[in-house]
Amino acid sequence: MAIDVKKLAWKLDNLFMLRRTLLTKTTAVTGLYVGQLPVLAYIYNNDGCTQKEIADWLKVSPASIALSTKRLQKAGFIQKTVDKENLRRNMLSVTPKGREVALHGRESFNSFDEKMFSCLTQEESDVFLNILDKLINNLAGGEEVTIDFVPMMEMDDRIQERLECGEKYKTEK
Repeated sequence: MAIDVKKLAWKLDNLFMLRRTLLTKTTAVTGLYVGQLPVLAYIYNNDGCTQKEIADWLKVSPASIALSTKRLQKAGFIQKTVDKENLRRNMLSVTPKGREVALHGRESFNSFDEKMFSCLTQEESDVFLNILDKLINNLAGGEEVTIDFVPMMEMDDRIQERLECGEKYKTEK
């Protein structure tokens, strides 16, 4: 029996679109867009990093990171400071507001992903991970691809209590 490639690709596309749509709705209350969380999380975990470092880590163009960081700065989530030793270098750091948004966003993503994969057994999960690795490596031309994940950010007690109590997230304006 031949593999129905079109059906597999269509199902993957549907999964990705549905996941992105639902994640967008989940995080809408934070003022953070789905694609901004990895950028904010990287800055959170690498205080003083540059846009180029983020672009290299995410394997995207520096221009797309410049746009993301500009929007994050305008929203008050990050701040840019000029390196005193190299005036052409901007160092990025997360503001207190950005820290809270990053933590809440990460918690929302984690809850969403736990719900999404809760229907799988451990065995099914292991098989699925193996299949995903094969697809990724196949698209990468057979070379093994390693993607670094942003570790779970630590939450301070105040944010953890709010999340545990189910309190809705609000940004201060």
